[in-house]
Amino acid sequence: MNNNRTNYKSENNLKSLKNSFNYAFKGIFEIYKTQRNFRIQSLVGLIVMIVAFFANLTEIEFIFIILSVFLVLIMESINTVFEKLLDFLHPFYSSSVKLIKDISAAAVLITSIFAVAIGITIFGRAFFNLPPKYGIIIAGIFLLVLNIVGAIKKPSDKNL
Repeated sequence: MNNNRTNYKSENNLKSLKNSFNYAFKGIFEIYKTQRNFRIQSLVGLIVMIVAFFANLTEIEFIFIILSVFLVLIMESINTVFEKLLDFLHPFYSSSVKLIKDISAAAVLITSIFAVAIGITIFGRAFFNLPPKYGIIIAGIFLLVLNIVGAIKKPSDKNL
């Protein structure tokens, strides 16, 4: 009797695990099918991975490339979740909802710039023997522009 209960529990756990993977893959295919930016980012990521495969990279450089590519895809997925959830909860235009969506999109942009800086640092060394400062320059330019624009464009009271 106890053995049957264990087998039944084990079968249910396997079905539950299989269902979890099915739901996850449905989500991935939905994002891929409906989100142009996700398709672009996954294609760029694939190209980066292929280039990395043939480059003379260290183990840690491979790890940073993989981390950067998947972090962009994860952030785009989270951005999509926020957009879908906000559209569901508030189907009509709202400046607050727009602001939340803009901030979520900004997180994707920041992650993408991080990935570009990492890529320039790693591939610059691997292919052109460039020092890592070029990746730092890209990140620094982004932060400089961010601070200049932030200083020029003062936040309005309604967005605080």
